[in-house]
Amino acid sequence: MAVTADIFSFRPAEPKELDIFIDILERAAEWMVANKLNQWIPGSFVAPKTRAHIEHTISLGNAFFIIKNDSTSTSAPSSGSIIGTFTLNYTDSFDEMLWKDLVEDWTDAVYLHRLVVEREYKGYGLGPKALIFAEVEGLKRGKHYLRLDCMADNKLLKAYYREKAQFKEFEDYPGERLFGRFERPITATLA
Repeated sequence: MAVTADIFSFRPAEPKELDIFIDILERAAEWMVANKLNQWIPGSFVAPKTRAHIEHTISLGNAFFIIKNDSTSTSAPSSGSIIGTFTLNYTDSFDEMLWKDLVEDWTDAVYLHRLVVEREYKGYGLGPKALIFAEVEGLKRGKHYLRLDCMADNKLLKAYYREKAQFKEFEDYPGERLFGRFERPITATLA
């Protein structure tokens, strides 16, 4: 039976769910390495500095789970299985580093990071739905752009952002590690 995207939802991660959030990211990193995609390094999310950063993002309410709702439940829409993650940043120093010299106002955007959908749910349109969700959250905060980044040599992800997700690609950030940078105007509207 086909599963529609309507049975999926997003909800903020709770502090007690930090390990669940990190486990999903670590599995994704392992899959990327196994499939020769240069993006994340296994073990990097459990490192104390990164773990603390994710914990802080959760405490701000800016870390989200993608949920496959329990279709037999009549309870809240957020009940169900956790099948993905993403974070939204508004004033993070990493985003400032990547964007401050490139755009007039680097704070006029919502920054999407750590978007992961468990492999078995690939193809349900959850990435595009997360992008729209991020736009709406940015719009609520008066932002005008959605921005994201990836490793500069991740050709597959860069092509997806350009061709499928309709992001404008900027020149790669020329730091110790090269990052591809992408932006699109927020086109979502508040209901």
